[in-house]
Amino acid sequence: MPVTAHPASQRAIDTSNLPWALKAMRAGFGILRRVSRGSAVRLVARLFVQPRRHGVPEREQRVLVTATRSTARHKDKDIAVYTWSPPDGDPAAGVDGGPTPTVLLVHGWEGRGGQLGAFVAPLVAQGMRVVAFDHVGHGESEGRACALPTMRDTLHMLAETVLGGPPDGVIAHSMGSFAVSLAMADGWRGTAAVYVSPPDDLLVYFGRYLELVTGSQDLLPDMIQLMEERFGEAVEEFEFRHLVETLNQPLLVLHSTDDPDVPIEGGRFVAEHWPGAEIREFDGLGHRRILRDRGTIQCAAAFLGDILESSDPSIRPRAGP
Repeated sequence: MPVTAHPASQRAIDTSNLPWALKAMRAGFGILRRVSRGSAVRLVARLFVQPRRHGVPEREQRVLVTATRSTARHKDKDIAVYTWSPPDGDPAAGVDGGPTPTVLLVHGWEGRGGQLGAFVAPLVAQGMRVVAFDHVGHGESEGRACALPTMRDTLHMLAETVLGGPPDGVIAHSMGSFAVSLAMADGWRGTAAVYVSPPDDLLVYFGRYLELVTGSQDLLPDMIQLMEERFGEAVEEFEFRHLVETLNQPLLVLHSTDDPDVPIEGGRFVAEHWPGAEIREFDGLGHRRILRDRGTIQCAAAFLGDILESSDPSIRPRAGP
């Protein structure tokens, strides 16, 4: 069994029955830590920012082939972009006869844009333009390393070069929702959001990851310091407990009570502390099936449809055609 490279991808691994590869990794880190603590920290940090690419199932391929494909440039990497427009392609064909609203689909760690493909048809049917993409190091985009600051910066690049401004609406999954929150705090003030299985505390995931691959959280302070030096940003800036104090955009949280990757407590915390947010809980949909469930898709489409039909300009600033 391959060792996962990020906490958001750890599918409830039983620590009492670890796979041999993970046991070997823990033993190796134990030796390396004794020889050179700094080397152990650098290695675990490098693993932490290297997502694995997974195969694209046929159901996603069927949706992606209907998209208009393009690329956008983030620094020196090409980002794969997928766009679906209302059937007549008229920029004035949006809801209420206004400009076509744009909804951005944002996948999570080790995901890809096609994972949210089931949301496309209901949104397009309401007269919305839908845009999905693959983060750096994910799907068909270039690169090997990715991190939360990279995900946030990619969102800003897409808003500037592809969307014509911040999106009117966004549906984000897992770690993708955290990147969206950062973009919202940076100025996406009029974007309505649906968060599917959102996490609430990144430090918890750092610690879980370290414990999984090294057997303890002993290296956590060193890892945090290294990541702060590498990205030039304090980890406190990425703590949701502080971030949410600046956010009040319309938000709907969708989360399954049996999610093994991001426990339901994460979604409940987000909804409780985000002013005006709603949460709808589901059973039996885990962390990824929830992206294909008819009930969750209908909830998301109806929520964004209602918000984007509002005539209140403070809620519905247009992202452009």
